[in-house]
Amino acid sequence: MQLHRSLMALLLTLAMLVSASCARQYSVSVNNRTVYDPRQSLPAVTLADPSLQACLNLALQDQDDSAGAELLALSCPNSGITSLEGLENLPRLRFLDLAGNLISNLAPLSALHQLSGLNLPNNRINDISPLLELSGLSAVVLTGNAAIPCDQLDELRRRLGDSLTPPSSCRR
Repeated sequence: MQLHRSLMALLLTLAMLVSASCARQYSVSVNNRTVYDPRQSLPAVTLADPSLQACLNLALQDQDDSAGAELLALSCPNSGITSLEGLENLPRLRFLDLAGNLISNLAPLSALHQLSGLNLPNNRINDISPLLELSGLSAVVLTGNAAIPCDQLDELRRRLGDSLTPPSSCRR
């Protein structure tokens, strides 16, 4: 009977250890920066583009702001971003750097009324009309986006003057 109890206790302990090791959660780090940690809470803002979501998650983690309510600047250059859907849920955003991505649609930016600085060189932008709705916009870089209509660039140039860095050519 004593041997049976000892064996049962040993088996129970072994089962608990195996169970605990299977349930263990691991974080993933690149260059000593955590890019995935299942123990952290998920951000309140969900974006359509996974590359933009990853960039946002890192920014929120760096600022200890899981909700994104206090995020003022977001820098995601050369990240393979194609969609900005969901950025409208970051209403306090004032500066956005999306240089060197694959962005064509700027419509989600029209809801960012506090946005003042925008860096969008070398994307696939062909319509900047959403930017014309942003009264607080004070500086924009659009180099490398030759498909933007010239009339839209002219209108933005009238508003921003030398604070607009346009592409070298535009679409007539």
